[in-house]
Parts: sequence; structure tokens; C-alpha cells
Amino acid sequence: MQLDQLKRRELITLLGGAAAAWPLGARAQQSGHMRYVRALQEAKRDYEKIPKPSEAVRSDYITRLVRMREKAARLKTDEWQAIDAEIKRHPTPSDSDSKKLSSFLVGEWASPRHDYLYRADGTWTMLPVEENVTHGRWRIEGNQYFDTAATDPPETSQYTIILITKKDFVFTGQTKVFYETRLK
Repeated sequence: MQLDQLKRRELITLLGGAAAAWPLGARAQQSGHMRYVRALQEAKRDYEKIPKPSEAVRSDYITRLVRMREKAARLKTDEWQAIDAEIKRHPTPSDSDSKKLSSFLVGEWASPRHDYLYRADGTWTMLPVEENVTHGRWRIEGNQYFDTAATDPPETSQYTIILITKKDFVFTGQTKVFYETRLK
């Protein structure tokens, strides 16, 4: 048998195996995708059944969506976008206690890109703390989170808080939802 024939046979075998496996992989990915669609629809249905949800119920609902989003993002499904859209619909009430929310924020937090330290004196810094590391000031007014980077000139960003708990800090800008998880 010639070398070219052997290579051709191996290639055909490889392509045949991939073609046979592709529908199974596609179905598995689609079923995983559909699982998040159904889970999101179920969560929304459960929440919308409550005529006037309390802040605790809203917080539990958002926490449920955050956990769902974490799983969807880990599995690299596109469902995180639908979950983000639903999360954005339910911000923390605008008349929230700023001092209480601020006390929750004090501590070390991890975002997908960096870790941060929020101090009680209203300053923040990217971790690890080093000379010339990104830092600035922060404050909360109602359900609004303000972040001022110590740049020249200083740059302030305003976000709407969705959730601050002992574990999660979720806030949104115009288009994006930001997620941080408490480290300590």
C-alpha cells in the first residue's frame, strides 16, 4: 500500500468521525443553550408571579440570575446576554440607603480583569497595592455608584447599582453589566 493511500484513508476516517460526532456535539451545545433559555424563562415567570416583590425577594431573584449567568459564561453560551438584559431591568431602588450600600462595598473584590480594594474612607485601588497603581475615589448616592479615577484630569463614571451583597457587586453603565465578587 502506498503512503498517499494511507494518508488519504486516515483523512477520510478522521473526517468521517468528525462528521458523525458533529451532530452530537451540536445537539449537546444546543441543549445546554436551551437549558439556560428555559431556566431564565422559569426564573422570570416565578418572579413576575409576585405582585409587589420586597427588596429581599428582588435581591434573591438577581442573585439567582447572577449564578445562572456565571454558569452560562463559563460554558461560553450566548445566554449571558439575555440574562444581563433581565438583570438590568431590576436595579436597586433609587431611594436605597447610601450608607448601608457603602458599608457592603468596603473590602476586596475581584472583577474578571482585576482585583480591587474599596476603603471605608471612599478611596479605591487596584490590587496589588503598588506605587502608581490605578486608584481613585468612590461614593454611593441612592442606587448610583460613582467612581473617579485619579487621572489628569480626573475621570468620573456613574453606574446604576443592581445588587450589593456580602458576595456580589453588580452594577451597570449604559450598555454593559459589571460583576465583582468579594474576595475577603
